[in-house]
Amino acid sequence: MNTPTHLLIGAAVLARPAEDAADRHRNAAILIGALLADSAIFVLFVWARLYQGISEQALWGEVYWQEPWQTLVAIGNSLPLYLALLVCGLLARSQVAVAFSAAALLHLAFDLPFHHDDAHPHFWPFSDWRFRSPLSYWDVAHYGNLVALAEVGLAALLIALLWRRFRTPAVRGVLLLAFASYIAVPAYFTLMLG
Repeated sequence: MNTPTHLLIGAAVLARPAEDAADRHRNAAILIGALLADSAIFVLFVWARLYQGISEQALWGEVYWQEPWQTLVAIGNSLPLYLALLVCGLLARSQVAVAFSAAALLHLAFDLPFHHDDAHPHFWPFSDWRFRSPLSYWDVAHYGNLVALAEVGLAALLIALLWRRFRTPAVRGVLLLAFASYIAVPAYFTLMLG
């Protein structure tokens, strides 16, 4: 699943309009938790493309599968890690830690059924086993075209829900940017990868 969709899911399930600083901190933790699993991939992309000049094909076909990137991606997608953080947050009665962990766990829950060849080792550090779903969010050989359509539909519904829930211009501006990403990202990959 694409990162903006993870952010939308986390916000739709967990975020509420902020009435005080604690609410703002909780909502920020939700967005960070929803984003963290993909953060190593963003760092890899910036490092490989902007600083090393590595082609898209080499990046996703070779470099992504090498160390340290596989370990960094495994850490960001570790179910045991986020479950431990959730338990610690509950024990400490920390809304921020609970919100962060819950958003990260939602990210993993929605990634698990939509990765085939690029499946993550969600049980790291205890196991390198990967669930290879019959579905992929991007690979047409594994229904990626249909999953992508369903994802865009889900994103549109989540944006509409969040638009009604949050009335501030800043949040609505971000929702418009999220909507634009569902046009810009496919256009980028279509142009870059042919």
